[in-house]
Amino acid sequence: MFFRQLQYLLALSKEEHFGRAAERCNVSQPSLSTAIKQLELALGGPVVRRGRRFLGFTEEGHRVIEWAERIISQRDAMLIELSGMRENFQGQLRLGAMPNSSPILPLFSHLISKKHPGVKVDIHFLGIEQTKIGLNNFSLDVGITYLNHAELTGLNTLPIYDEVLSLLVPNTKEYKGLTTISWKDAAELPLCLLDKKMHERKIVDEAFARVGVEPRLTVTVSDSILNLIFHVMFAEQVTVIPKHFIRMPGQFPGVRILDLVEPEVSQEVGLVWSPSEPMMPLAGVMVSIVKELKDSGELERRLGDLSAP
Repeated sequence: MFFRQLQYLLALSKEEHFGRAAERCNVSQPSLSTAIKQLELALGGPVVRRGRRFLGFTEEGHRVIEWAERIISQRDAMLIELSGMRENFQGQLRLGAMPNSSPILPLFSHLISKKHPGVKVDIHFLGIEQTKIGLNNFSLDVGITYLNHAELTGLNTLPIYDEVLSLLVPNTKEYKGLTTISWKDAAELPLCLLDKKMHERKIVDEAFARVGVEPRLTVTVSDSILNLIFHVMFAEQVTVIPKHFIRMPGQFPGVRILDLVEPEVSQEVGLVWSPSEPMMPLAGVMVSIVKELKDSGELERRLGDLSAP
């Protein structure tokens, strides 16, 4: 059994089309089909359901795909670890991150590229469930997400910072002189929020429910915090965003942050990774960088800079 055959099978699982899978692997379609048939012969049974076109995978085929993901990932991890033993890490750090962590990601990307020039950081914005799946099937090295979630059971975690929610408002006379606002008062304002399917929106809804109010929602945005900010800038809406996003609004005219109180709502955000041994080498790189920053106090200082007015 060859790694290339497993790579072809994974390409087919992603493309669900022999021609596109072959193109993805830079080979001819007959070459890809022949390699997968050879894999089936070696395994002693069919893994692909065939007709005049691709029809899916057999039950055994789905299990082979799961193992193929692990085998290819472990092979890649071995090569990365060997490069690290030569003090020259080479590879791609695959990071699953929640959208709310956007302002802190450049900090880690910069430090990784500075310390390990041969490492490329590949960021995917994912929900908590998708992040856990990616860590379990080794398509991700690490994740950055909320730590107080049942989905993370069984994963290793390392706290990074506390996310505090604030209210972004237009810089108009209506809000002049205000520095804080209660959740109950915020519910009376024209609110623009993320879609209810987003975990971040659920946190906001729970906060309003805690004080017994229903927010006056005027606009719903599917998944973009940047679009929420634009609605505050140009449509006189208000929105709930993490306080550390003030670094971004600071680049936009006509908006300002109010602290949301009664209650103050915060969520612990941290690094998550698979407990499998040996540890994925680039997960180790990310963990060591976070620990180094925390131990030196540099992480606290830099994260504090994100909230500085």
